[in-house]
Amino acid sequence: STFVQPYYNTGVALPVAHSPSTDYIGTVSMASQGEIAAVEVYTTNEPVMAKEIEYKGMLLVSKVKSRNMFSDIGSGLKSLVGGEIKGLSKLTSDIREELLWELREKAVQAGANAIVGLRMETNSIFEGVLDMVVFGTAVYFQR
Repeated sequence: STFVQPYYNTGVALPVAHSPSTDYIGTVSMASQGEIAAVEVYTTNEPVMAKEIEYKGMLLVSKVKSRNMFSDIGSGLKSLVGGEIKGLSKLTSDIREELLWELREKAVQAGANAIVGLRMETNSIFEGVLDMVVFGTAVYFQR
């Protein structure tokens, strides 16, 4: 089930999937690891070879994280000589994986088996602090 949430100041209302899902007696249902891992993720607007698609709503997750002090010192030195800043690469990768997992959890809770139209946005708030937003549309499809 979905409810309509206003989209910031545009006046446009978008359906947003409930999370976590609740049955009629108010019991919160938790998704299993297998159910979450089985959610297919697409950057396209529909799953591959889908015959029927039921839209469940927009999903959105975000996270702000920082590196540790020792990583910052090493990164500062590395940026002087050039090359990959491994601490920042790992931080970005870790956040991305956490958010994709959370997005899949929300999809299962919304009754979906796929996420379409996946988009990611990464911003540096200030030195060493990353903000990452991942969003897409939850759908239930059949092949």
